[in-house]
Amino acid sequence: MFCAECGATLNSQDKICSACGAKVEQPVAAPVAAAHVAVPAYRKAGFGVLGITRTVLKALSEGRIIRNAIAIVMQVVAVLILLAGLLALIQILKLSFALNSATATVGGLVVAICVAVAVFAIAQIYLFRAQSVRELEDSPFTVVPILSIMFRAAGETYAVLALSLGVGGCIFTWFSGMSPRTLMGGLGDAIPGMPAGGGSGFLDGLIFGAALVVVAFLVLVVFYALAELVVVTVDIAINIRRIARREAP
Repeated sequence: MFCAECGATLNSQDKICSACGAKVEQPVAAPVAAAHVAVPAYRKAGFGVLGITRTVLKALSEGRIIRNAIAIVMQVVAVLILLAGLLALIQILKLSFALNSATATVGGLVVAICVAVAVFAIAQIYLFRAQSVRELEDSPFTVVPILSIMFRAAGETYAVLALSLGVGGCIFTWFSGMSPRTLMGGLGDAIPGMPAGGGSGFLDGLIFGAALVVVAFLVLVVFYALAELVVVTVDIAINIRRIARREAP
């Protein structure tokens, strides 16, 4: 049950909308005749319309199918992230043990640990956000709340990955005296905003780590702002519709 003024979700007992304060008009029960009972519109047999068609379209309009489908996709993505992370971890370990010095190998192991923690954290983010999508309530807007959650997940993913590579790359430079890209290779190139990291000194490693920490924070803020902007846009649309209805003759 939704408010006629702003579209907010209502309970059957509500007399006033908690979102806009409009009076809720309770539906009047139609008189039931002895030989005839009113049937909801979506259950009427309609010419040539199958029952499964009505069921699917009703579920789509309420958003259940879309929410469940996107939640399942996000869970599958979480599994794929774990598999891709495992492959990246194996590659980093191979390169670490191929280095000439023991300290460089230790630095490579630190990078591998950071990557493993990041991959696990990202998979957890997608599983959590998938559950958030599945738990969304029915509303006049189906895709917009999901889009807001997806923006948050994208920002969190980038922030976790950039932060872990920044810390791991900094420690690797301190231990090995080499550029972090020696181990990261294509993984570093795949992340927008990754610094060149060409130096090999203590200060170079510190700059590399600090740069990625700053980039991770900025990207997280930007994606959270986009998520909130989507919700604000919906609120503006609801308020405009409410004002238009009140001003209509």
